Amino acid sequence: MYQRYTSRTGGAQSEGGKVWKGLRAAVFVLLTAAVITLSVMGIPAIRYRETAQQTLIERMRAECGNAYSYTQSLSRTAGASSSSTLGQIRSRVYAADILNDLSFSLGGRYLVPESEFDNLYAIMDDYLNRLTTGMVTGDQQTALTGALESLVTAMAALD
Repeated sequence: MYQRYTSRTGGAQSEGGKVWKGLRAAVFVLLTAAVITLSVMGIPAIRYRETAQQTLIERMRAECGNAYSYTQSLSRTAGASSSSTLGQIRSRVYAADILNDLSFSLGGRYLVPESEFDNLYAIMDDYLNRLTTGMVTGDQQTALTGALESLVTAMAALD
């Protein structure tokens, strides 16, 4: 007859029981190795994500700060250098917008709502239209300065 393991028989086991015990040990070793491997590989990935997010925040702060500082040199009466200054502001805002999109791609969230950038682009377009037609640009400059100040404040609140 076949024997099976019991405490009364002194530990006798059938061949099927030995195979099952060996299979269980092999699965345990493989799962343990997989957990250790994933832990070792996962820690650098987590650090990379945190570093990348911090780098994006710092770069966006710099771009927004530069755009804001350019608004101080804009002329309220459509001066000769206003269009090139507005171009500099637009390029800084565009860079910050791209960094915001990268943040979404890497981390699944925007650092600043996209509506803030849409608002800035609308103000800059209106400002440029007024510059081209030679109209007074004081209200647009005030709106642009306020929107950029709001963006700089939002960036300062990020960690």
